[in-house]
Amino acid sequence: METKINILEELDSLSQMHALKRDDIDAIMQEFAKRLIALLRIERVSVWLFNESKGALTSIGEYDLRVREFKKGTVLLQEDYPNYFANLEYNKIILATDIHAHLATFEFSENYAKVNGICTLMDIPLRMCGELIGVMCFEKTGKQQKVFNENEQAFALCVSQVLASTLEARQRRAAQSKLESAIKEKELLIKEINHRLKNNFSILISLVRLSKDSGKTKDFRVLLEEYEQRIFSMLKLHDLLNTTKNYTEVGINAYLKELCKEFREAYKELENKIELTFSEKDVVVGTKTAINFGLIVTEIFLNAIKHSLTNSEEVKFIVSTERIDNYFLIRIGDSGNGFDFDKLVNQSSLGLSIIKDLSESSELKVIYPNNTSSLYVFEIVS
Repeated sequence: METKINILEELDSLSQMHALKRDDIDAIMQEFAKRLIALLRIERVSVWLFNESKGALTSIGEYDLRVREFKKGTVLLQEDYPNYFANLEYNKIILATDIHAHLATFEFSENYAKVNGICTLMDIPLRMCGELIGVMCFEKTGKQQKVFNENEQAFALCVSQVLASTLEARQRRAAQSKLESAIKEKELLIKEINHRLKNNFSILISLVRLSKDSGKTKDFRVLLEEYEQRIFSMLKLHDLLNTTKNYTEVGINAYLKELCKEFREAYKELENKIELTFSEKDVVVGTKTAINFGLIVTEIFLNAIKHSLTNSEEVKFIVSTERIDNYFLIRIGDSGNGFDFDKLVNQSSLGLSIIKDLSESSELKVIYPNNTSSLYVFEIVS
């Protein structure tokens, strides 16, 4: 005896189920499946979604009444079932009373139908905004085939539309959540950029005041060149942050390479006197530490120009990084004669004072030059 389904009443009931656990898609799937199986007198219901290329269908829910089992993650490849995939594109509904003989489903006979004991199938393509996104399957098992009547077909079509709208709503909520997170991230980013710029200008102003108070350099051309390099060290950091899209951290190796590239461009006569050796693995630091470190490297380079690089053909400016266990070591300086850093910094050397102050404010562990070496050794725990 044919049972007629009250479509409006059943859809209202299914909609109430959906409202109970609208964020738990597995629970929704199982609730839908159990009711649909009972109403349509079948044993299996499943829902499949396409991947981005539409070359595969992956199940987001398969419920089998016979074993009362819910599973998901099964994959069907287009290359294995090309005829079926083509039929999904052009049919509103696929009715296969005999799954083994129907033109759209015969490919499933061995690897799907017989394995799951399916004899009859009704598949309804799922569309979102007119685009095919997947398929909802209603499957009869056993030897007794089933003919889905018009009322059952209409009901299944309505259910598939309800499910498609549910998936669309979930996608919309996910997109809205992602958008809200992006907005919050942008707001934080703007605050961070404003803070960073304010901090950078504060550092530059402090350096200008130190230079003015020390009054040791009367050559304004030299002063301008030095501040040009200091500003470039900050600019290079901002370029790296924009390139990597990571606005809170930067790789030391990457930053040093950019700084040294700028040194070579600014001082063409010293291009061949800059020796670089970098470890294969980089280490990242926060932007505050990076800004201070960039200024430290710039000061070391400027001091090397004043006291070593231009006075001897043999002296080289050395930059090297090395990873030893959990430590990242950075060696920067020149290959000339060593000097007593602690003694000279106490004699009001502006460049050395800047290096020491910035190192301490960045909490960088550093070994300063001594009478036998002009190299600074910085240590970062990684």
